[in-house]
Amino acid sequence: MKVLTSDWHSSKEQLSFVRKQVFIIEQGIDPLDEWDDIDQDAVHFVSFGTTAVPTGTCRLSENGQISRLAVLASYRHQGYGEMLLNRAIKVAREMGIRQVFLHAQTDVQPFYDKQNFITDGKVFLEAGKMHVRMERAI
Repeated sequence: MKVLTSDWHSSKEQLSFVRKQVFIIEQGIDPLDEWDDIDQDAVHFVSFGTTAVPTGTCRLSENGQISRLAVLASYRHQGYGEMLLNRAIKVAREMGIRQVFLHAQTDVQPFYDKQNFITDGKVFLEAGKMHVRMERAI
């Protein structure tokens, strides 16, 4: 298992593959909500297992937002999500960011709770899914 730090231009195929599978096909999110201008400037992360097939993705914006964390269904609960999140936090720290935040879908909030993220508990709708804002000092 490994995580590659990359950019949109270099890893677009792998990033798009995972995000399309998880967000558009599995969760039914509208492609217009999935693809945005943030991808061009964000730092991206791609996880891999023992093959060249990507298992997960994540991105970090310069404002400290971690987003688009996605792991293919057959690779979940194996540590890929935690690896991606930890790499994003490490890179954020290296960029001088002192606090990261994210918009977690409410059904995966316990995952972020375990990673020491906290929330104010206010639920909101984003891309057709219920989310909660979470943050963590780093």
